[in-house]
Formats: sequence, C-alpha cells, structure tokens
Amino acid sequence: MTLTETRPEPDAVAVGDDSGPMAQSSPDQWTPPTGLAGILSTGNHGVIGRLYIVFALLLSGLALALGMLLGIEQADIDGGFGVFGQANELFQVFGLYRTTLILCGLVPLFLGLATAVIPRQLGASSVAFPRAAAAAFWTWLIGAITHIVATFSYGGLGSIQAGAAREQSVELTVLSLGMIGLGLLLGAGVIFTTIVTQRPAGMDLLQVPAFSWSMLVATGVWLFSLPVLLGNLVISWVDMRGADALAFGGGSAPFEQVAWAFDAPQVYAWTIPMLGIVAEVFTSAHRSRPQMFEPMAFVVGVFGFFSFGAWVQSFFDSADPTAPDAHIVTNEVLFTAFGLAIALVVLAYGGWLAFNAFAAGQRPQISPQFALVVVSGALLTAAVVAGVLRVAEPALGVLREADGDIWRGFFDAMDDLEGSSLVTGMMNFAVLGGLLAAVGGLYHWAPRLFGRPLNAPLGFLSVLPLAGGAILVGATDALGGFFDQPARPYETAGIADIDALGFVEALNVIGLIGFIAVLGGLALVALNVARSLAMPAEAEADQGGES
Repeated sequence: MTLTETRPEPDAVAVGDDSGPMAQSSPDQWTPPTGLAGILSTGNHGVIGRLYIVFALLLSGLALALGMLLGIEQADIDGGFGVFGQANELFQVFGLYRTTLILCGLVPLFLGLATAVIPRQLGASSVAFPRAAAAAFWTWLIGAITHIVATFSYGGLGSIQAGAAREQSVELTVLSLGMIGLGLLLGAGVIFTTIVTQRPAGMDLLQVPAFSWSMLVATGVWLFSLPVLLGNLVISWVDMRGADALAFGGGSAPFEQVAWAFDAPQVYAWTIPMLGIVAEVFTSAHRSRPQMFEPMAFVVGVFGFFSFGAWVQSFFDSADPTAPDAHIVTNEVLFTAFGLAIALVVLAYGGWLAFNAFAAGQRPQISPQFALVVVSGALLTAAVVAGVLRVAEPALGVLREADGDIWRGFFDAMDDLEGSSLVTGMMNFAVLGGLLAAVGGLYHWAPRLFGRPLNAPLGFLSVLPLAGGAILVGATDALGGFFDQPARPYETAGIADIDALGFVEALNVIGLIGFIAVLGGLALVALNVARSLAMPAEAEADQGGES
C-alpha cells in the first residue's frame, strides 16, 4: 500500500441499497473509526485542512495576546519592566510572538486552506500524500505546543541575561521550533506535489486557479527556506551541546540565527498565498474570471523570487560592520535591490487588479471576504513602502557620495530607521495583511470547507476590528520608528535616543488598542467557524468552490 492510497470514506458506500453482497455485514469489512480515533487517524484532506485552520486560528489568537503584553510594556517605555519582571522575559515573549504569529498562525492557516481547497480546485480526490499530510499536521501541532510550553518554562531562543533561562528549556525551545519547521516543510512538500502531479489531463500549470498557483510559488519558496531555518537550529543545538561554544546564558545566539525568518525579505515569503486569495476573491466579487492570468502568474512568481530571504544571515557576518568584507557589501546591495524590486512587483500586481476591475465593467458585490482582501492588499502595500524606507539610505548612497553635507540630515534619519520599530511595523503590516487575506479565503471557501457558508452579518461584524486593528498595529510601530523607537524593546540602551518620548508612548497605547481589536475580530471569526462546524452541513454550493 503506497502513501497515496486512502481508505474509502463512509459516505462512499451507497445508502438505501438492500441488495448485493455489500448489503451483508462481513467480518472482513473495514469500518472507519469515529470520534477522536477518527480524527487522529484520518487521511481525509478536508478534515486535515479543517484541523489546520482551527488550531492556526487559536494559535494566532495566542500570538496576538502576546502582542498585547508587548504593547502594555511599551506603553510606559522608561518606567522599567511592568508586565515582565526582567529584560529576559520581555526578550522571550518578543521572540515567541514572532514564531507563533508566523510559523504557528499564518503559514499553517494557508496550508490548511490549501490542503482542503486545492484538491477540489484541481478535480483531484485528495492530496498527493494524505498520510504525509496528516503526519505534517501532527508534527507541526506537537512542535507548536511544545515550543510555547518550553518558552514559558524559562526557555525561549536564548538568554540576554546570565542565568535568566534554563538550559534544558532553551534546548527544548530550539528542538520544538525544529519540529514546527519540519512539519511545515513536509506539509509544503505535499501541497507542491499535489499541484504538480494531481492536475487532470490537459491542464497545465498556467491553467490552475490563482490560489493554487500562488501556493505552488509559496511552497516552492518555503521548500528552499525552511531547510535553512532547520540548519540554523541544528547549528544552535550543536553550539549549546558543545564545550563553551556558545557561552550559554550570556547571549541570544539562537534567536539571532533565525531572526532573518521574521525580517525582510523573508517575511514577504510567508504571505505569498495572499496574492492568490486576493485575486480569486476580487474577481469573484466582480462576477468575472481573471483576465490576463499569465501576467499575474508571472508577477506572483517574481514576488516569490524576491521574497526569498534565507541568504540574509547577518549573524554570520563580520563582527565589525565597517570591515571591507566583500560578502557584506554584496549582501547590502542585494538587500536593497530586493526591497525595491518587491515594491515594483506589488505595484504591478495592483495594476493587474485594477485592470480586472475595469474589464468586469460592474460594481463588486460587497461581502466580508471582499472587504478583508481589499484591506489585506493595502496592508501589503504599506509593508513594502516601509521596506523601501528601510533600504532608502543604501539605495540613495550615491547622493551621500556626491554631497554628504547637503544630505547629511536625511541620511542620518535613514540610518536610524534601519534599527527602529519601523522594521516591526513592516513585519506586522505584512503578516497581519496575510492573516486578513487568509480569513477572507476562509469566508470565500466556507461552503467547501464546512458544508455551509459562514454567517455573513457576523462576518461583517469581524471586518472592522480586524482591519482597523491591523492598521493601527502596523502604523504605530512604523511611525514610532521615525522617532527612534528601537525595534527590540528589551534593548533598554536605545530608549534614551527616543525623540518625543511621550508621543511615542501614546502611539504604543494606540497600537495596544489595535492588538485588542484584531484579537476581538479573530475571536468573532473563530465563533463563526465554531458555529458552522456545530450545525449540520448543507448541500455544497457552487460559490467559491472551484474558482
């Protein structure tokens, strides 16, 4: 029996037929398990997808709660550690917020949608490797739970204070993050293989729906990125187990080795599927099919290429940033080029959406998913604008060389932005934009996922806190960067450099309100999903099914 074989589902047997040998019970007839045993042993791609979605929503909520704690701490920057007893606890939550929001929330939410929806879009009976898909989910979930428990057990990705973390807990944190990466890697491989091999005869890759194409690009990038992340974790593990190789307890080396996964350009790589969701929901709202699909597919592919960021390994650069190392100069040039290129790609994608809206010739149908994908597109645009500001100083370095006196103040400001909270704002814009797009896809494909649409009034009720809160979270961090708020709040030495401290603290209070709003909106989404799962399924509607 191969990995691609699946046992017949209970509803595959005809109901109401009393004749034939199948009507007689046989001791050799296989009866599928039900209840918890059925969930634990399932190879049904729909069930696996729903499990991904439910747990990814729960863990996204936990990440937003962690963001709230960080917001409360930053509401009084110079007042010491109010919520957290020491700087290392703040550092632990700072790292856990990023790993949970991206690797335990956004990415598995996209994988859940893909696992449940893509086989239907391709006309396939299941994903390519259903048992591997199940193994990927359980590996990811066990790793995610262990990662959270280990961090709260005085673990985390290292320690910035001697003796502030337990060595065994930090080692378990690193290992559990490796489990998360391994599960996501296996899940990405399943989706990639499904799209490549499970298409019907006559359908080439440029004929698949937009979401399937975006997942093909995304999983391709993830299959190159996640092994590098796992390699960084192996290096950290070897250092921790070696003889004084890491000087354990006095540094944050494990986090520094994986920090590239939460920074530009890699942070955009985790959001690639949102481009496909936006395309499908946007064109469906205009009651049309995507026009000029090939240019859009090319744009998504180019976005994926420039979002690959595993090469940004600043941890391994020279300790002296002014050293004339060729690889440092090359990395800076590439980093700048990638930041500018992604902005141009997003601009081209926006042009494609505008062309499709014009070609449709009619007003869009307003729905929760349409509102969410419009806001998610705006958030991605804000993220790439913040990314351009971050690379503006090296990009315009020729002006500094031409006349450094005239441009000195401008470039000094750009230098300050590079290590400011603008970086955090860029990440929050991109990741929360991806989260909103994923929720929009959840509403769009709900009839296929749950057997019935999600409640529309409750969906509209969740749009305002999700959209408004995400904008507040990203905008306040980005604006705080212009007043020299440091990107890493546990580095207290940078607090003295903040301009207009009271204004920055007021911004952080507004950002805290944004976190509360997004968490409240996500709770409404979870309530809507729970309501649909609890109610009997209706006949599958055509809406959002194969598009």
